[in-house]
Amino acid sequence: MIEYFLEAFGDMRVGWAAVVITAIIFLAKIYKKIEEYFSNKAIAEKEKNDRIQEVIDQAKQYPVWHKQSIEIRENLNGLIGDLDKKIDKLQCTSDEGTAYMWRYRILRFDDEIRHDEKHTKEHFDQILEDITQYEKYCAAHPEFPNNKAVFAIKNIKNVYQRCTEEGTFL
Repeated sequence: MIEYFLEAFGDMRVGWAAVVITAIIFLAKIYKKIEEYFSNKAIAEKEKNDRIQEVIDQAKQYPVWHKQSIEIRENLNGLIGDLDKKIDKLQCTSDEGTAYMWRYRILRFDDEIRHDEKHTKEHFDQILEDITQYEKYCAAHPEFPNNKAVFAIKNIKNVYQRCTEEGTFL
């Protein structure tokens, strides 16, 4: 075996041996650098592919998310519709309460003038404004009981007319 070695490398000198050994060491180091480069490149490529796969997986979830979004929107629309109904009901209750207040003030004012209490023109003007608003409300809401102030309104308007003609406001 040594014979083959000597036959192949026998006429080489130390200088050539040093060059060959240096070349082998150089090639080994180059191999390590190339291996490290391709290893890092493979890792970076894998990370890139993982990120792409993550985006693809998320894109696959879009129909599910879209369906959830529609369900949430429909639920919110239902809740908003319920709130609208409650607000409308509350507004109706408030408006009805205001109509009762107008009627109370009209009846109270009528009682006062039936007991011969004198009032200023401004007070009459205010109660006539209440009468106007009350009558508008009653016209817009026929279900509201209106027959309770009809004679009081007529009396207030008659007394107002008489006070205007005679100048007998307070």
